[in-house]
Amino acid sequence: MNAATNASETLEAADVVGNLSDLIANKNLGPGDRLPAIRELAVQFGVKAGTVRDALLAAQAKGLVKVLPRVGAIVQAAGNVDRSRSVAANVAEDFAELVDQQDQNLFHVLETREALELTMVARAAQRRELSELFRLRQILSEMAAIPLEVESTEYAELDVDFHLEIGRLSGNTVMTSLLRILLQEIRPHLGWIRWSDNRRMEANDSHARIYSALAAGNVEQARNEMRDHIRTAYNSLLDEMRQPPAMNGVRADGSVS
Repeated sequence: MNAATNASETLEAADVVGNLSDLIANKNLGPGDRLPAIRELAVQFGVKAGTVRDALLAAQAKGLVKVLPRVGAIVQAAGNVDRSRSVAANVAEDFAELVDQQDQNLFHVLETREALELTMVARAAQRRELSELFRLRQILSEMAAIPLEVESTEYAELDVDFHLEIGRLSGNTVMTSLLRILLQEIRPHLGWIRWSDNRRMEANDSHARIYSALAAGNVEQARNEMRDHIRTAYNSLLDEMRQPPAMNGVRADGSVS
């Protein structure tokens, strides 16, 4: 690679830093909110993934974002550049390191998630503004558009987005950052669950009921629907744990893994 190419890529990365700043402002992202993935940003800005990666590091040096392992790029607090990191980013990094230190009991993680999400959904219902629910409604529409018989990684990603959007609506960036890390821990284990058509339909209906409670500003109903939703996943995992693993590709109940 020659000097001219290096100089060109450096200039391009500098432009992307400006694009990142505009993105944060235009989407009203606040401290603790996560930026889209590098590949998504690369497509959006029309540059290579490596250029976005360089731009994120440059933005981090300016105090605009904080890049966290396994989490991604987190928006920093405006005006706190000299302090290098927002409170949410500090807490998220410390919590991520704690989770990484040892294997965590999955069901303890699920219990922690429930405590967080019940508080967050109640706050979101209290703060509810119908004009703020557009993104949450859009996520629900995208989930419903995926055929029930199709096993889709996109559905799992949208599921995570749904819960993180409720976190954003709660206005608590620290809780949202912690939830993001917990969902990263939980997500691989959800692959154990056999997502039948009925189970997917139940999940869609559950998400819709949570949305309706938020739209109505009904705090108690929002908490109850979220509790039922999380415990369904908890009980589904318990059901899987009661079954021995597949032997020679066949489960104890005769189904093929």
